Amino acid sequence: MDKIIDGYSIAIPAYDRPEEYDELLRSIFDMTFLPNEIIICEDFSKQRNEIRKITEKYQSQFAEKQVIMTYIENETNLGYDANIRKLIDLALYKWVVLIGNDDLFLKNGLEEIDKFCKKNPNVAMVSRPFLRFEKDISKPIGVSRILPNETIVKKQDSPRLIFRMCGFVGGLVINKEWAQPLKTDKYDGTLYYQIYLAANAFCTKGIGYLGKPSVGGRTGNPPLFGDFQKAGEIHIRGIYSVKGRAKMWKGVLDIAKDTQDFYKVEIVEELRKELMIRQSFHIFEMNVGISKCTLKELKEELQKLNLFGHWIPKTLYFLNMTFGKNAFYFYYLTRKLMQ
Repeated sequence: MDKIIDGYSIAIPAYDRPEEYDELLRSIFDMTFLPNEIIICEDFSKQRNEIRKITEKYQSQFAEKQVIMTYIENETNLGYDANIRKLIDLALYKWVVLIGNDDLFLKNGLEEIDKFCKKNPNVAMVSRPFLRFEKDISKPIGVSRILPNETIVKKQDSPRLIFRMCGFVGGLVINKEWAQPLKTDKYDGTLYYQIYLAANAFCTKGIGYLGKPSVGGRTGNPPLFGDFQKAGEIHIRGIYSVKGRAKMWKGVLDIAKDTQDFYKVEIVEELRKELMIRQSFHIFEMNVGISKCTLKELKEELQKLNLFGHWIPKTLYFLNMTFGKNAFYFYYLTRKLMQ
C-alpha cells in the first residue's frame, strides 16, 4: 500500500436531500480550518442530477482555497456500508472525517479535530460531542455528550462506549492507515460499518473523544436506506421498521462476537446490555403510537436477540401498549429531567 499523506479528507456518502447537501458544503466552506480534500460518493439516488449541480457550483470555490473536491457517482446503489468503505478506500489523506449529507460542520469543527489528531497521531478513530438541531443550527436543541472531557477510550474501559460514541456517524474520524487492512463486506446491510471499525479500534489503538463539539446532527429526517438490494428486503425507505431495527442490532451483536473472538477481549455482553437498557429507551420512544400488533412484533424481535430480559424494555413496552400515543408525555418528561 502506498504511503498515506497526512491531512484531512471530509467524506460524504451523498444520497438525495440536495438542499441539506448544499448547506453541508457551505458549512465546510465557512470553517476556520479547511480540509485538504472533500470526497463525495453519490449512491445512485433519484436526485443525482441536483447533487451533481450543487457539487459543480462549489468546485471552483473550493479550488480557490486549494481544497481538492473529488466527486464520484456510483454506477449502482452500493448501500450505506459499502459506500462508507469506498469513501475511506478512495480518500487521499490519513484522517477521513465522515459526515452524513444532511448534517453540518461547526465553524471551528475541523480545527478541534486537528488539535486532537496532532496530539494523538496513532489513535484509530475519533468521536465527538455534537449539537442536535432540527432546521436551523443556530437554534440547537441541545448537545449530545457521552464523556465530560477529551480522552481516549480503550479496552480497559466499558465496551458500552463503543456504541454510545460511534452509533451516530456524523463527525467520526477514521485513521485510514489503520482502517484499510480491516475492510470487509461481511457486515453490509447492517448499516453499522462504523461500529465494526469502532469495535476494532476499542480493542487496538483506541477511540479518541473530543472535548468540544465539531458537528451538528440534524434530527427529524426519515432514513433513506432501503434501495440497496441487501438492505431493501428488510429496511424500508423512510422509516425504521421493526425488522429493520432488529437487523441493525443483530449486526451490532454479530460484530461484537467476531471482534471478541479475534482479540479475546470481552465486549459482547456489555454491548448487549447497552442495547437492551439504554438504547431500548430510544427505540420505544420512536415507536410511540404504533399499533399493538407492531409493538408485539417489536417485543418478539427483541426476545429473539435476548434483548428483552431487563425490566426497562419490559416497562417501556407496557407503557406504549397501555397508553398508546399518550406515552409520548412519559418520554418527553424523562428527557426534560435528564437535561
